[in-house]
Amino acid sequence: MRMAGTNGGRYAYYRCTRAALNGEQKCGRSVSAGPLERFVREVAVKGLAVIDVSGRPLVSTVRPESDVQAEEKDQKKLRELNQLWLSDDLSTSEYQSMRAVILKRIKERQRRTVQRPVAVLEGIAGPDAEANWTELERSENYARMNAIYRFLFSAVIVHPPKTRGRGFDTDRVEVKPNPLP
Repeated sequence: MRMAGTNGGRYAYYRCTRAALNGEQKCGRSVSAGPLERFVREVAVKGLAVIDVSGRPLVSTVRPESDVQAEEKDQKKLRELNQLWLSDDLSTSEYQSMRAVILKRIKERQRRTVQRPVAVLEGIAGPDAEANWTELERSENYARMNAIYRFLFSAVIVHPPKTRGRGFDTDRVEVKPNPLP
């Protein structure tokens, strides 16, 4: 479920982007922005306090295992295709058309590869994470805070409420961490 933030009405909140749909696709989930943002901030600061970024490469690459295996298979197919062409079992036009299909798949997977700069955590992570984060908030450096959130978390999922009534239920919020490099 994707959530969109809004500041309309009495207070800011996030609601499902499928709220305007009809039928089975309709989703009426929403959550008050203040408590959710405080909860995610707390999770981020706790994570930053234990992360050690010293000695890590400046950019980490995240690729699913299935993409790595598919890449190896396609590289093998390219080598085999090249051998067939060199031994004159394939014409040049056949070789080029088959090669183009494989290269297109490889490029599509490379385009989906996520690169996350570890440098975004520099000066923030460590035992002083709480004070460093407070300084970011004081200086209103929202771009950097958002970059840190994107580095740490792949998603923040808000599940349907299990209880009725007021109050923020942290049990309905699932924070999915990104794998660390």
